[in-house]
Amino acid sequence: MHTRHSNLTSNSNETFLLEKGIRLEVIYFMQPHLAYFRPENTIAAIGLAIAGVAAFTPIFAVGKISDGVLPVVVLVWLRFLGGAITIGTIAVVKKVPLHNRLSDLWKLHLMRAVCAVSGLGCSIYASSVLPLADATAISLTKGVVAIALAGLILKEVISRRHWIAGAICIIGALMVVRSTETVGEFSELALSGVISALMAAVFMACESLIIRYIAQREDTVTILAYVNVFAAILLAGPVLWLIVTYEISWHALFTFAWIGPLAIFGQAMNISAYRRAGAATLAPVYYSSVVMSAVVGYIFWTEIPTFLAALGALLIIVGGLVLMLPVSSQKTAQTL
Repeated sequence: MHTRHSNLTSNSNETFLLEKGIRLEVIYFMQPHLAYFRPENTIAAIGLAIAGVAAFTPIFAVGKISDGVLPVVVLVWLRFLGGAITIGTIAVVKKVPLHNRLSDLWKLHLMRAVCAVSGLGCSIYASSVLPLADATAISLTKGVVAIALAGLILKEVISRRHWIAGAICIIGALMVVRSTETVGEFSELALSGVISALMAAVFMACESLIIRYIAQREDTVTILAYVNVFAAILLAGPVLWLIVTYEISWHALFTFAWIGPLAIFGQAMNISAYRRAGAATLAPVYYSSVVMSAVVGYIFWTEIPTFLAALGALLIIVGGLVLMLPVSSQKTAQTL
């Protein structure tokens, strides 16, 4: 009787879900990921997110740090080569069988690697010729770009809230760009930095769309392994040619070997943060990267953002937060 009652209850629950238009495959699909579930802990999540932001700030500023010692493409290669070695080392220590993680989505992983390499390269170059806070602020328009691409490519509905957020971010970005005109004789160099920061936003937005698709189908180790290995292989030929042609010293290469492991650490912190809190909770933390970049830029390079740039960065942050506003429960109910 108990078994029959349980079956009846299960059947009624399934019928209820189907009547609401929720496909049961979604529930079954999510069950394997319960192994990665963590109880919600906002304080811990914010701390992990701050650690992630802190880890990536020097990575995006590595162009300034190197001060021309290494070309941007070499720095990008070191980041992904170091990441691949780090992931491989972790897999060996934890005895993770990477040979069993061959992916049928390797073409998407390859596309993501191209976007990741291009986005990081543009970010590093932009930060090397612009104030760090300005370059960071412009690259944060990737959220709006991702929404636009999702509407064009994935045919997702773009709501009035998205349009408002996009307009706010665009106005903010224009203000930051306008502030670069005060650089004087470096105006052409500043313009190239602005263009690079905008291109970085586009590449990172494309990467986020690919990640959105892959992350629902594969585990974190597989995703990180593919992007780092593919990116390192893609850049290996040109970088080795540069090393030989321009006689780049091994000492200079080893000096920046920390980029890869630090990036893996930052990604691990971000993943751990999202397992403990939602995107809406963590968005303000990640948008605070502008503030952290401004502090780092001031301490190490005496960069003082202009009032116009600071106001533009603030608008970009506000626009990003508008994108993260939760949808009302009434609208959610109408979609079920």
